[in-house]
Amino acid sequence: MSKKYLIPAAILVLLGVVLAFSEVKYDIKEETSPQILHFNITEHTRYVNVEEIAHKLIDKDPLLMLIDVRSAKEFAKFSLSGAINIPLDSLLLPVNEDYLAQDIYDAVFYSNGTLSADQAWIICKRLGYTNNYVMKGGLNAWVEDILQPQTVEGIFDNEEDDLYQLRKGASQYFGGGSGSGEAEDDGKAKPKKKVKKRKKKGVEGGCG
Repeated sequence: MSKKYLIPAAILVLLGVVLAFSEVKYDIKEETSPQILHFNITEHTRYVNVEEIAHKLIDKDPLLMLIDVRSAKEFAKFSLSGAINIPLDSLLLPVNEDYLAQDIYDAVFYSNGTLSADQAWIICKRLGYTNNYVMKGGLNAWVEDILQPQTVEGIFDNEEDDLYQLRKGASQYFGGGSGSGEAEDDGKAKPKKKVKKRKKKGVEGGCG
């Protein structure tokens, strides 16, 4: 098996174990098939970069729902403005289902890196949930690219310069360097309210 498929295959096996031992029972008919799930994993269309998240936070996008899948202790120390905390090991608890089984908000999972958020996305995708994404690079990328963007000497490429200016502006807005990660205006955005459970539909071919 090539390296290209080793990671997706390992994740699928891990997912099967998690679901098998979970106390939460789901209707198998609602689940995404392994074939479609494998395709979605290899396509990488689930990823949203930190610049886009920063832009949505600055614009106070009402449809953005950030879900921090780290532990409650890590979440208390630092998190993104307005995020809710659903630790990965608690993802399948019934109390969290209304945050995941909905088609109103764009739910974006994040962790320190990408792995745990990826696992949360795969579990939700396997269960047939839509509107779920992953912040690529997690908080490590957020700190490196948004809070503390590095000055690049001798930028001549307009696209690279535009990206740097975007990151620099976002860094100023979010108080880069302070480690707070909060916006300068209030940084106290309230987490999204739960939405009423939608009626489950047939599994779709894929989503971002």
